[in-house]
Parts: sequence; structure tokens; C-alpha cells
Amino acid sequence: MRPCGTPPRRGVAAIELAFVTTLLVVPLLLGIWEVGRLVQVQQIVSNAAREGARLSAQAFTINTAGVPTQIKVNTGSVNVRHAVYDYLHGAGLTRLELSDIQVDFMFLTPRTTNYVPIATDPPGTNYPAGSLPPEPCYGEKGMIFTVRVTIPWHKVRWINLGLINPTHVTFTVTWQMLIDERFNINDTMPSW
Repeated sequence: MRPCGTPPRRGVAAIELAFVTTLLVVPLLLGIWEVGRLVQVQQIVSNAAREGARLSAQAFTINTAGVPTQIKVNTGSVNVRHAVYDYLHGAGLTRLELSDIQVDFMFLTPRTTNYVPIATDPPGTNYPAGSLPPEPCYGEKGMIFTVRVTIPWHKVRWINLGLINPTHVTFTVTWQMLIDERFNINDTMPSW
């Protein structure tokens, strides 16, 4: 019962709901949205790092002309950085440019044998047993390495409220070289 003489308070609950929603629920939803985007981008970057490590583990690939091609980190026709960029772009991070992506490669275990240079190696390429080569193509089967992928957060975020404000999103993966064993083809074998 309402005491006599007091005016009715119609609409007070609606105003209180609007006030609480504006000050509490909307920032909460925006924060959840921003955290969700960070988790999504972190997962995409981790998968891109795995894709780069998978390519690095091969050390060599066969190009369209049928010639073995060395896999390098940032240079050459087949490189880890381009593979990471292609994965990120395919996963929907289309605002990234190749120059935004940083890919770091490092062997954790040294070579156990001396590296035998091949014809496409630059002059003076020599990685003796016990050394840590700078590129995947100079590794040997069983060597452990890491690939770290770093992208700028401001290029991939959806909103800029400053609730979550890392400068970069980074993921490091540890992998093992899986180079195929070398073999020679016997051209004198009969063909049918």
C-alpha cells in the first residue's frame, strides 16, 4: 500500500535497470568479447607457429621443377615466414602484412656430424659437429629447434577499449627435425 499524498513511482525500475546495464553489464560484455578475441588470436598464432615448425622440420622440399629446394626462415622461394603468413591470412587475420610478422628460428641441440655443403649453399657454408646452424636447411635428423611467431595485437583486435592491451601476441613451439634419409636412384634398373 502506498501512503496517501506520495506520488506514484512509475518507471523507476526501468531507469534502475538501464543504469545498471550501462555501468555494469555492457563493460562486462565488452570485456568478455575482448578476452575472447585474444584467446582466438592466440590459438591462430599457435597453429601458425606449428605450421612453420612443420615446414622447418623438412629442411628441404621439392619445387615445381622437381629440384630439391632449401627451406630457410626469411629468405628464398620456400621459407617459414611465408608459410606462417599464409596460415594467418587463411585463418582470417587479413589486416596483417608480411612485414608485421616476426618469425624466429633457433636450434636447441647441436649437429652431431659435419655439414656437407651442397651446390646451392653460399660460399663458405660450414657447420661442423657441435654447431647450431641458423637455418632449417642446415639441420640434421633428430635436432631439436624452436619457432617463435610474434604479431602486433593492434593489427588484429576488434575493439580498442584498453581493457586488454598487450603489444604483441607470441607463441613458441618446440619441434624435431624430420629430414628424410638421402638415397640414390638406380637408373640402370629395368622398367616395364
